[in-house]
Amino acid sequence: MDRQIIEIMNDGFSLSLYRGFLVVENKERKLKQEVPLDNILALVLSANNIMISKNIIDAICEQGGCIIFCGKTYLPSAITLPYTGHWLIAPRVKQQIDCSKPLQKNLWKSIVQNKIFNQAKILEFFFPEHSNIARLKQLAKETLSDDVRNNEGVAASLYFKSLFGKKFVRERLNDDVNILLNYTYTVLRAMVARAVAGNGLLPYLGLKHCTKSNPMPLVDDLIEPFRAMADKIVFEEINKIINIEHIDLTPEIKRNLARIISVPVVTEKGCVSLTDGVYDFVGSLVDSFEVKKVLLKYPEILVDK
Repeated sequence: MDRQIIEIMNDGFSLSLYRGFLVVENKERKLKQEVPLDNILALVLSANNIMISKNIIDAICEQGGCIIFCGKTYLPSAITLPYTGHWLIAPRVKQQIDCSKPLQKNLWKSIVQNKIFNQAKILEFFFPEHSNIARLKQLAKETLSDDVRNNEGVAASLYFKSLFGKKFVRERLNDDVNILLNYTYTVLRAMVARAVAGNGLLPYLGLKHCTKSNPMPLVDDLIEPFRAMADKIVFEEINKIINIEHIDLTPEIKRNLARIISVPVVTEKGCVSLTDGVYDFVGSLVDSFEVKKVLLKYPEILVDK
């Protein structure tokens, strides 16, 4: 069974444990739901007034899930990560720390190239004749070590305006298309954060992202190749919405966006869910640290209708 994203979006709910289940309850509204702990990929807490205890956080992390605290625009303010019982964490962290600058720069080059190629693939899926498809593919091929020419930024500008319209601006605090992107990227970030922790790596040691205000730069490095998959789901969703100038994230929309966790991708193991594909991708970063060369293995996006 695919793991689930559980969100608490309304005030007044209390969380408790009962025989391997997370119990979500609002006594005043006489609402109660039980979810198996081992079926939780991420618990998203977006409401302001929620009762949660340490033993619940422990239990979810022990089962390999993570907990995300976020605000109204669905930008995460904190994420708990499941590090319980990983027996290889010490040697893997040492390899991560010992990663040379040239290897970091070449890993980032590979990530940027794959990200831009995926953007071109998604744009071509929706607009097969678009003039910027070839430009994106060329930018990917011309990306240098450490992306010193900032091809990622150039590609992003071309891609977003080609996909969402010339007036689109990626502004994370807006409640238009951006709020759909925020929510889907948050789900994606949870998947990558869980994979980073599950593979025994520290999220604080990034390859490229390194701002002081970012608590998980490695997660934000490794999320990049998969953002285009989130963009595809968002684009499909906005075609169902009449007024995209102001969007309310209804439970139905959230369910549609959260399906990104089970989107099929192709790996060496065959067709798997994106959750598993991301986990194996992070595992290939561990291999890269170990042998000191780029061995990243990206899951292939499937775009067939």
